[in-house]
Order: sequence, then structure tokens, then C-alpha cells
Amino acid sequence: MVTTMKRQKREEGGDSVLLHGLKEDPDFRHVESRLLVSCPAGGADEGGLFYLDFEKNEMKKLYAGTCSGMAWAGERLIVATDDNHILALDRRFRLVSKTKHRKLDFHGVSGWSDSHALIVETATNTVGCYEVETFRRTGEIRFHASDKDVLHLNDIWLHGHTLYVSMFSPYDRWYLDPTGKHGAIVAVDLTDFRPDGSLVVEPAEHVVTGGLYMPHTVTVRDGRLAYCDSMTFRAVVEGDGNHGTSIRLPGFTRGLAFADRTIFIGQSRMRHVLRIPHEFSNCSLDGGIYVYHPEYRISRFVPLPAQQVYQILVVDAEPSPGG
Repeated sequence: MVTTMKRQKREEGGDSVLLHGLKEDPDFRHVESRLLVSCPAGGADEGGLFYLDFEKNEMKKLYAGTCSGMAWAGERLIVATDDNHILALDRRFRLVSKTKHRKLDFHGVSGWSDSHALIVETATNTVGCYEVETFRRTGEIRFHASDKDVLHLNDIWLHGHTLYVSMFSPYDRWYLDPTGKHGAIVAVDLTDFRPDGSLVVEPAEHVVTGGLYMPHTVTVRDGRLAYCDSMTFRAVVEGDGNHGTSIRLPGFTRGLAFADRTIFIGQSRMRHVLRIPHEFSNCSLDGGIYVYHPEYRISRFVPLPAQQVYQILVVDAEPSPGG
């Protein structure tokens, strides 16, 4: 069932604006985006899939339960969950199907075609290819021979025939040095890949950006690679030479999306506070989204009723009345 959260009354009277009154802020009144935000479970927080409408100052919970990566494949929104399910929603965000799978530790999702989707299987260092109608696994891209998580694949983004993959380490056994900056984005040419095929990749030979600290979300904006370097509390948009943009926030970054004149960056509660880099004197544990104005280099924070943010999508459609 869809849960709607709108304006809430203050005890003294008047309105408390749920999305923090961006319409009343002269620097952010242009923001009218609609977002989908997937949230994994964290502690007592069940997670979920949220819809935010900045024009209407409205937030809706579309699905209750732990959610990670999501992407469109044809007319279906494919959502992976931390508890080994794959969800399919229609264009009005109504649940169409839900299938249970073996323990693969699903993370990122990317549409491959109208009929197939790619889903990160972190537990086995693979990206599986699934039929959208049945969620039958038809093929895979394998990044390591082991079926134990030694690379910790996170997110994926398909740009043309190139698949970008973020991971904690492209070399092996990332967990032996979890505080080391061994993370990377790798790029794999999928020109000859078929949904029912198998491709073996040596990730260390395909690194396009290295020296990262637990990177997550990866995407391409106007031909430029963008990603969350999560444990350095940054979102990065690469440019030519030293002309890229590095956006430093006060907490763990995960979730990144773009609209006209606006960048949306997710922030999650740190699960392992003892790993907070010593270079930072403070780490925010708030879960929510930063609405960032790249021209002025300013932001507003919109808290969510969730501790964790995984992915953010800008969408055009509105939820169907009644869910």
C-alpha cells in the first residue's frame, strides 16, 4: 500500500513543510523533480522505496521492505532487494511481480534491453542477466573465479555498450584491508555479450578510475563518469584533466542522480563507525538526500524516514492513486 506524507501541523499552528520548503528558498525554488529513492534496511528501520515530489511537497512510501539497486527495463522498473528478491513495478509504480532467489547479495541493477536486466550478485563476484518477465537467470558476467565475495561489486551503469562497475577492490580479498583505498570503477565492453552468454572479466585490467574508498553509485552524465566515493564522503563528476567536480558532504555518500541545475546525492548512516576516516572530525549519521546547486555550490538536506539510501532515480510519472 502507498503511504502518503504531506504537510504536517506544528503544535503552535502553521505548516511544517515536509521537503523543507525548497519552493520558498530563492536558490532552490527551481527544483520540481520527482524522485524514486531505494533504501536498504538498517537496524529497526525496514527500508523501502520512496517517491518524492518537490513540486507538490509530497513524499510517498511505495514499498515497505529492504531495497537496493533499481533501473528501468522496457516498461518495468526492476528493483533488487537485500533479502534476495527481485521486484517488478509498472510505469505507475504498482507491484507487478516479486520473485525469490538464492542468496546472491543483490546490489546494483541496470537495464540491458526491454526484455533483460543486469543485476549485481555481490556474493559471487558476478553480474547476472535476467529475463524481465520471469526473472529466470540466463547469463552472467564473472569478475572472479571464486564464489565468495572477494571484490565486493556494488553498482553498475550501462552506457552504450560499456558497462561501468564500482567495487571495493579489483584485485582480490578486499576485506583484508577494509580501510584501504583500493576501490575502483572498471569499464567492460559488452558489444559481443548476449543475454544467454557468459563473459569472464579480469577487473584489474579494466580500471578507469582507481584509488577510491568504498565506491558505490556509478553513472554517466553528459559523457562524463560520475560516482560516489562513499568513505571519503564525496560525489565526483569527472572532467578533462583537473576540471572535474568533487562534492564533499558530511557523511557516507550513496545514491546519485542529475536534473537540470541540480544534483541529488544520498547520505546513509555509517554502519561501521570505527571505520570513519581519521581525517574527518565529524560524520553525520542522518539518512536522506542532499539537493545540490552546482553553480552556487550550495545544498539543502532533505531527511528521509530511513537510515540508508542506496539509489536515486529522476522520474516523470506519478504513482497510481491507491498504490
